This record gives sequence, C-alpha cells and structure tokens, in this order.
Amino acid sequence: MNIELGKMNRLRVVKAVDFGMYLDGGDAGEILLPACYVPEGCSVGDELDVFLYLDSEERLVATTQTPLAQVGDFAYLQVAWVNNYGAFLDWGLMKDLFVPFRENVVCRTRCLLTVKAMRCRF
Repeated sequence: MNIELGKMNRLRVVKAVDFGMYLDGGDAGEILLPACYVPEGCSVGDELDVFLYLDSEERLVATTQTPLAQVGDFAYLQVAWVNNYGAFLDWGLMKDLFVPFRENVVCRTRCLLTVKAMRCRF
C-alpha cells in the first residue's frame, strides 16, 4: 500500500487507544488519527478517508477534515498570520499551513504587500 502525503487516503483502522486510533500506513507504519477526528462509532477494521500531513515534529498524522487544497492543487488561501520566516495560511485544518518566504514563488516585496492586504498568492 502506498500512502500519499498531502492528499486524501483511504486507510484501515488497526488499533484503538485512549488518544485516538492508529491507521495502517503500509510501509510508513501506523499513522495516528487523534481522538478529536475519530468519527462516532468508528472501530478497528473500519476504513476511513483521511488527509495525511506532517505535525510539528515531522510525524505523519491523519485527520478526517478536508483541506481547502491538497498537493498539486492551486488555491487562493487566507493568510492567518506572518512572522520573520514566512506566512501561515488557513487551509481549512486546525493547524495552519506554513509557507516559508524562501519557498515563495512571488518576489518577497510583492508578497509582503499582498500579505498586508491579508491575502497571499503562493
């Protein structure tokens, strides 16, 4: 089984724990679906459609929420906040999407002007 990071995947629940469920990620191992995203009535053996992303410690995590954009999509996203390193975009998930200035395809000045208007095109 191949999983796709940054995309929706259909994965089987393999283990229930107090803090959520673990999903079968094939070669990637078990992937945590935190308790706040576990659908009511879900049990071991069920298959769920989940979005896979990396947490702040670069571990694979699943959510049943659907983001506004996935890998390969183009989207116009609202800027949630900005720091000295980049912008955090609201992409429909609890954790904002960080886009470093160094990975911004638009020149930094133009992006900063756009961010001030609370929109940023990346």
